[in-house]
Amino acid sequence: MGKSGLILVFVLSAVLTALLVPSMEVEASFRFYVGSREVDLQESLVVNGNILIPVSVLEHDMGAEVESNLDSGEITIKFPMYTITGKTGTSRVLVNGEEQAMSVAPQLSHGEIMVPLRYIVDLLGLRLNFDPAQAILYVVLTEEMADWIASRYESEPVSLQLPDFLDPDLEFSDVSGIPLLNEVVFLGGSRSRVFIDIQGFPAYKSFLLTNPDRMVIDLTDVDWEEPITEQAIDDPIVKRIRGARFDERTIRLVIELNRATDYQINRWPEGGLEVEFNYQMGDIGYYRDDGQNPRIWFYANEQPVFRVQVLPSPIRLVLDFQNTTLLEGAREIQVGDPPLRAIRISQNSPSVARVVLDLDGPMIPVGVEEIDGRYEIVLFEGTEEEYQAKLALETAEPVELYPVIPTDIEIDDSLPLAHRIITVDPGHGGSDPGTIGNVLGVFEKDVVLPIGLELGRLLEENGAIVVYTRNEDRYVSHFDRAPIANMVNAEVLISIHANSYEGTSAKGVETLYNPLYLENFRFAQTVQTELVSHLGAKDRGVRPRTDLQVLNHTDMPAVLVEVGFVSNPEEEALLNDPDYQVKIAEGLLYGILTFFRNYR
Repeated sequence: MGKSGLILVFVLSAVLTALLVPSMEVEASFRFYVGSREVDLQESLVVNGNILIPVSVLEHDMGAEVESNLDSGEITIKFPMYTITGKTGTSRVLVNGEEQAMSVAPQLSHGEIMVPLRYIVDLLGLRLNFDPAQAILYVVLTEEMADWIASRYESEPVSLQLPDFLDPDLEFSDVSGIPLLNEVVFLGGSRSRVFIDIQGFPAYKSFLLTNPDRMVIDLTDVDWEEPITEQAIDDPIVKRIRGARFDERTIRLVIELNRATDYQINRWPEGGLEVEFNYQMGDIGYYRDDGQNPRIWFYANEQPVFRVQVLPSPIRLVLDFQNTTLLEGAREIQVGDPPLRAIRISQNSPSVARVVLDLDGPMIPVGVEEIDGRYEIVLFEGTEEEYQAKLALETAEPVELYPVIPTDIEIDDSLPLAHRIITVDPGHGGSDPGTIGNVLGVFEKDVVLPIGLELGRLLEENGAIVVYTRNEDRYVSHFDRAPIANMVNAEVLISIHANSYEGTSAKGVETLYNPLYLENFRFAQTVQTELVSHLGAKDRGVRPRTDLQVLNHTDMPAVLVEVGFVSNPEEEALLNDPDYQVKIAEGLLYGILTFFRNYR
């Protein structure tokens, strides 16, 4: 797809903000067991590292008597030895009449009162463990608790024996419910990532301090085998990492910074916490290119995602760069190039750098390119409707959407993907060539189509029902690709592209995903790992993107895979080789198979 691409990113829902801001809640994603019995967990949250579950689970699966009032938020939870009374919004609760503090306050979500699971487990003297390979969280019961639960329900007995597929050789005495801190690793990269390797689900709090600048993470009720060794880091953002026991319940990690900048914390599906600091944005300017197209340019350590707003009276174009810190501070640039009068730059919030274009007429961003080490946003002088009308004159009319699910095939039910509906999306096509190779002049559309068709053939061999967004060299609008997958109720969508970059040195494979849902990340990580392993290609990692139409509007897990660079002479030749195209398709197949085996 290359560095040039449509980036009309309009304001997203508040749910995305919840994923980006460490202090807010997000949905958890795991299977949950109480003893040997799986619980149908319809709702769960993670708040500052604490897993919250509905009180109805305590009532229906753990033997509690529960009284709750959704209007007042008051709850009473009765176990044989403990009675807990509390209220949503406050972490202070009464246990047998004595005040205690939960690690996080109960919350109301979708008509359910949610309570922190670890607090309940610790109070009852049980154990909580997590199998990261299968994303399974389970409560290990005592004999007394198992007998109590069995006596409360007229159902099959609750066994102390763990399910065999977790670990058939695991003895009860070997299960530890206390999260274990192994090490803290500086991963580096453009966002100076730091990985905190923890087994289990830790509760944590994080905050920034100044004079000197540092970021602090307090891990609650976490053990460690050895204290964290202090690390001196040679990085533009991170200076030093150290850790010590703050009190008997808290391990404090301190990341000393060269400059104050905001951050976000992500939980890895395999366990552990990842800290990502903001993108760093430097100088910003404006010019018109040889085609008289207006362009905003800026320097940054990597291209941040930005959201777009058009405000009337007076007309302003607002670009909000997410997870971005300004290095030069607030300023204003007088332009005087109609319709653009001036550019105002400010740090709108700790996580958002705002660029405001003061206009005399409409203007919208239509593309972004990386040129000579800086990023350039291409602007169109007009409205979105006028730009679409311009595109309609330049490209062929799209084919009407009539996706058909194949029905005339016999499927062996024993095959690993039997009856799974999968949408394969070879990018570009027809009048849209995509990016073009530097040496052989290879068109991206001509590379990704045979890869997609071979992948479809391999998927069908494994029992899948394949629906293509295109199976020939024809134009399909990027607005139509996600709807095709939605119309056929596909279980996953995989979009295949080839990359490009200024110069010839860039190479490797990367996979893009929308970070709104955890399954997108899992799908991207699985496909990236299998494809890189099969090709022996350079691993450029997985990258969150919220500006791609094909990833933003699907009802199922979706990824966009950049299978190589046509701007790199070596990879251009490989991508044009039919044998290598088959090898790419095989790697993508292995990624899909692994995803379904582990997560579906």
